[in-house]
Order: sequence, then C-alpha cells, then structure tokens
Amino acid sequence: MSEYKPKLVCFSCKFSWGYLTDEETISSTTENWVPVICTGKIDATHMLDAFRSGADGVLILGCPEGDCHYQDGNYEAKKRVHLIRRLLESVGIEGERIRIELSLDPEGTRIPDLVEEMRNELARLGPPKSILAAEEAPQETARARGGK
Repeated sequence: MSEYKPKLVCFSCKFSWGYLTDEETISSTTENWVPVICTGKIDATHMLDAFRSGADGVLILGCPEGDCHYQDGNYEAKKRVHLIRRLLESVGIEGERIRIELSLDPEGTRIPDLVEEMRNELARLGPPKSILAAEEAPQETARARGGK
C-alpha cells in the first residue's frame, strides 16, 4: 500500500508573496502554485473547483490585514474562505482543508514552508471523507434501484 500524498493548491497574491523573486523559481519548488493579482479575485468557484479536480486542500496567501494593494481584496478572500469552510463542513469535509494566511513575504521563501506545513496537516487528516463516500454511493444507488 502506498503512502498517502495529499494534493494541495496554493494561490498567492503577487503583491505580497514572492514579488521580488522570479515566478519560475517559486514554481519549481512549489507544486500547484497559482500566483494571482489579488486574493480578492479568487472566487468561491475557484476554490471549489480545486477540490473537484482532486485537491485535498487549498492554501491562500494574501496581503497583510489592512495592507491590500486593492483596498480590501484580502478581507473579501478571508470572508470567502470562511464561507467555503462552512460549506465543506456541511458536506462532511474538514474545514481545515482550506486555509488563508495574510502576511508578507516579498522573496517568497516562506511559500514552500507553508505549503509543506499544510501538506503535513492534510496527511494527518487523511483523504477527504466525503470523496470516499461519493465513490461508494453509486453502488448503493444501483442496488436500491434493483441494479447489479
């Protein structure tokens, strides 16, 4: 049996995370890293699409509180994360699978560390429970309808 390796998508603001470093340098050390112009531009559907596409977790890195280049994009992202966390919990997925960090890291040196920290947390949680339930559900539905 192979060891569980969680998949993580990391969205980060270009104005506070890694703007002094070449994007290729960060992307070479951070798998599934998505730089965005502002975390406020990350729609709830982007976060949910990451989970639908097989991500076990989502990490969002935004500007420090009160210091967003686009005025309140980081607050908007924080509100969306809170709502998505509640939505995930309502369908049986742990809310810890989505996290937002509002800080500053111009060189982008903390990005790989934060990604690794989140991956370790996801490994501790294991695969999302609702995905496992979804894989079993079609078989039960087929039996209930009299199928084989």
